[in-house]
Amino acid sequence: MENYIQVEDSELWMLIKNGPLIPTKVTENRTEVRKEPSEFDADDFKKMEKNAKAKKPLVFWSWSRYVYSYFFECESAKDI
Repeated sequence: MENYIQVEDSELWMLIKNGPLIPTKVTENRTEVRKEPSEFDADDFKKMEKNAKAKKPLVFWSWSRYVYSYFFECESAKDI
Protein backbone atom coordinates (compact mmCIF):
# COMPACT_ATOMS: atom_id res chain seq x y z
CA MET A 1 0.00 0.00 0.00
CA GLU A 2 2.88 2.38 0.78
CA ASN A 3 4.19 2.23 -2.78
CA TYR A 4 0.74 2.71 -4.27
CA ILE A 5 0.05 5.82 -2.19
CA GLN A 6 3.52 7.27 -2.78
CA VAL A 7 3.06 6.96 -6.53
CA GLU A 8 -0.28 8.76 -6.30
CA ASP A 9 0.81 11.47 -3.83
CA SER A 10 4.06 11.36 -1.80
CA GLU A 11 2.89 14.13 0.55
CA LEU A 12 -0.18 12.04 1.33
CA TRP A 13 2.06 9.15 2.40
CA MET A 14 4.00 11.46 4.75
CA LEU A 15 0.71 12.45 6.39
CA ILE A 16 -0.24 8.82 6.88
CA LYS A 17 3.17 7.99 8.29
CA ASN A 18 3.74 11.05 10.50
CA GLY A 19 0.27 12.22 11.44
CA PRO A 20 -2.01 15.04 10.38
CA LEU A 21 -1.07 18.60 9.53
CA ILE A 22 -2.55 20.79 12.23
CA PRO A 23 -3.08 24.51 11.57
CA THR A 24 -1.16 26.41 14.24
CA LYS A 25 -0.14 29.95 15.06
CA VAL A 26 2.57 31.51 17.21
CA THR A 27 1.29 33.55 20.14
CA GLU A 28 2.81 36.73 21.55
CA ASN A 29 4.85 34.73 24.07
CA ARG A 30 6.25 32.58 21.21
CA THR A 31 4.31 29.40 21.93
CA GLU A 32 2.65 27.46 19.16
CA VAL A 33 -1.08 26.78 19.58
CA ARG A 34 -3.84 25.37 17.39
CA LYS A 35 -5.79 27.84 15.32
CA GLU A 36 -9.53 28.12 15.74
CA PRO A 37 -11.48 27.24 12.57
CA SER A 38 -12.50 30.90 12.28
CA GLU A 39 -8.78 31.77 11.93
CA PHE A 40 -8.05 29.34 9.07
CA ASP A 41 -6.63 30.73 5.84
CA ALA A 42 -6.42 29.11 2.40
CA ASP A 43 -3.28 27.11 3.32
CA ASP A 44 -4.97 25.77 6.46
CA PHE A 45 -7.94 24.58 4.43
CA LYS A 46 -5.55 22.81 2.06
CA LYS A 47 -3.99 21.06 5.07
CA MET A 48 -7.38 19.96 6.31
CA GLU A 49 -8.28 18.68 2.84
CA LYS A 50 -5.05 16.66 2.71
CA ASN A 51 -5.80 15.21 6.16
CA ALA A 52 -9.23 14.09 4.99
CA LYS A 53 -7.77 12.67 1.79
CA ALA A 54 -5.22 10.67 3.79
CA LYS A 55 -8.04 8.97 5.69
CA LYS A 56 -9.65 7.66 2.52
CA PRO A 57 -7.25 5.41 0.63
CA LEU A 58 -8.91 3.47 -2.13
CA VAL A 59 -8.42 0.21 -0.22
CA PHE A 60 -11.23 1.30 2.15
CA TRP A 61 -13.71 0.28 -0.51
CA SER A 62 -12.57 -3.33 -0.31
CA TRP A 63 -13.00 -3.65 3.48
CA SER A 64 -16.09 -4.97 5.21
CA ARG A 65 -18.67 -2.50 6.51
CA TYR A 66 -17.65 -3.20 10.15
CA VAL A 67 -13.95 -2.50 9.54
CA TYR A 68 -14.71 0.54 7.39
CA SER A 69 -16.92 2.15 10.06
CA TYR A 70 -14.22 1.60 12.71
CA PHE A 71 -11.51 3.27 10.63
CA PHE A 72 -13.80 6.04 9.41
CA GLU A 73 -14.13 7.31 12.99
CA CYS A 74 -10.36 7.61 13.52
CA GLU A 75 -9.06 11.17 13.74
CA SER A 76 -6.11 10.75 11.38
CA ALA A 77 -4.61 8.38 8.88
CA LYS A 78 -1.83 7.70 11.37
CA ASP A 79 -4.42 6.47 13.90
CA ILE A 80 -5.76 4.08 11.29
